[in-house]
Amino acid sequence: MGALPMRSAHRRVLHRAQPRARRQAHPRIYQDTQGAHMNYEFTLAVDRDPTEMADKLFDIAEGDLVPEGGTGVNVVHVCRQADSFATALLQTVEDVESTGLVVTGIASNDLVSLRDIAARLGRTYESVRLIAAGKRGPGGFPTPLSTGQWSLYSWAEVSAWFSRSHGTEAPSAYDREIAAADHLIRARRILGGDKVRQQLGKLITT
Repeated sequence: MGALPMRSAHRRVLHRAQPRARRQAHPRIYQDTQGAHMNYEFTLAVDRDPTEMADKLFDIAEGDLVPEGGTGVNVVHVCRQADSFATALLQTVEDVESTGLVVTGIASNDLVSLRDIAARLGRTYESVRLIAAGKRGPGGFPTPLSTGQWSLYSWAEVSAWFSRSHGTEAPSAYDREIAAADHLIRARRILGGDKVRQQLGKLITT
């Protein structure tokens, strides 16, 4: 929990940037003033309190990586310029892990229950339950990512299905990329250095 002593310049950066990062409800993307690159904002989950590496993170990215920890949630808020989300993510993961931290996922609102789906779409729970069960609508509703008493679905998949079948707003490409990247990072952590990881990686390009 205790953070290492930080230089005053670092403390000013953390004090200024944290409120902005905490306010964001979801990852964001916008074009910089020069128009050459895009600014990508997202939040990485890490394996331990990242404030212990605050100085290193500041030196690596000059304030673009803002750690938050010690409250049960260990994350690094990111604002990165790049020509694509993939470039921004890969560079950021490399930079963060160069400090000794391990990236375990990306903060995402992708996993949702049927009640969450109903709330986001302004529908009743019962109508969504019937649609998911195939008792209403055109069928082909996305399968849950979990089994058992509580089923969780991918919001990127569900919102795309509702867009096609009911004309609701389609998910952005960035939302889909964030959701997919989170699953990939978690899969990487589960497999560790296993040789199978390299083989399973081919599933992405198949």
